Amino acid sequence: MNEHIFKYEVGAYEVTSRRFGFGLVILILILLVPTTIQSQNIEADLRGYVKELGVFSLSNDLGTLRYDNILHHRIESRFGLGEKFEIRADARTRLFNGWTVNNSPGYGDFLSNDRGYFDLSHTWIDTDNTVLNTAIDRLHVSYINGPWELHAGRQRINWGKTMVWNPNDLFNAYAYLDFDYEERPGTDAFYASYSWSYASSVEAGYRLGNGIDESVIAGMVRGNAGEYDLQFIVGNYFEELAVGAGWSGYLKNAGFRGEFTYFHPRDNFFDETGHITSTVGADYMFQNGVYGSAELLYNGGWSRSLNPVAQLTRPPSASDLFIAETGYFLNGAYQVNPLTSISGGIMGSFDRKMIILIPQFTRSLSENIDLLILAQLLKGAVFTDLTDTPNGIYFRLKWSY
Repeated sequence: MNEHIFKYEVGAYEVTSRRFGFGLVILILILLVPTTIQSQNIEADLRGYVKELGVFSLSNDLGTLRYDNILHHRIESRFGLGEKFEIRADARTRLFNGWTVNNSPGYGDFLSNDRGYFDLSHTWIDTDNTVLNTAIDRLHVSYINGPWELHAGRQRINWGKTMVWNPNDLFNAYAYLDFDYEERPGTDAFYASYSWSYASSVEAGYRLGNGIDESVIAGMVRGNAGEYDLQFIVGNYFEELAVGAGWSGYLKNAGFRGEFTYFHPRDNFFDETGHITSTVGADYMFQNGVYGSAELLYNGGWSRSLNPVAQLTRPPSASDLFIAETGYFLNGAYQVNPLTSISGGIMGSFDRKMIILIPQFTRSLSENIDLLILAQLLKGAVFTDLTDTPNGIYFRLKWSY
């Protein structure tokens, strides 16, 4: 992929006994749950895909050209254990070649550095020319009984309402420009919810960490008022306290959604000033078939990064979602025919001179083979001062099974 996506920092990394202990608990649950329901049938659902992604990275004057390649296999599995228990386990294996691997010593170690509480990533091959890595991003046991749901393990806890930036997504916010990771990251957590209607529920989660400063403990209440779904959140977000709300609904024929969260340092509570991070967005389907969407961001927790180029494609903090204090995103999409679609996006900021252009073309070649051609063109000194090749053109073939 593009050089601006693969710049990274390798820091000290240690797998503690607590991390192993959490994995052992999950493993024991996976092994023991089936024995408690031996009389029940086990239903298995296996699926996945193979993706070939090639990336040309270009300088603005087209004088520098670099190439990276990723061969990516993902397997998704779900095992139904009777009527109430379920196990899910998903893994992504990627083979990297090209300029980035050749010029990034320690890249295999970087991929092995699992960001979760439990180490579920392993690099099998790490040479100057090739890196092969497998990462498990879903591994959890679920108990579902009517309105109750309990989940333990690596999972995705999605609290976001808007499409690009999500200050309500305390557990696993994602980077919009990391388009090749459709499933988005998971987190090691315990999660419970109780629903008393389709749009009403109370939910709570605990993202594991070594102490409260490395943990997320939060709750949410969902409800409905008129044409709007509402949610209210409160919790501990690492070293901060968080209180927020979100909504989604309609203004006449246009979708209208937003979310905001107030973050305040937990220590020295009365001596520190907190901040708000918020987004608001809308989308509309025009009569000519063009689908348009827009989103605005106020990133109150913004802190200047030494490498904003890399920050764009890493999972961000819910408190600091972008490389500027403000952000905007405009997108238009058109379905040319049932097999072909085109879109164009613009991402930028009101307070930093930068813009990102994202044209995209998709084509269904057969029932289970899709072609994607996408570009990410990064304009502005924010990017060109850090990378020689700020423009990435991506070609991807995806076979699903």
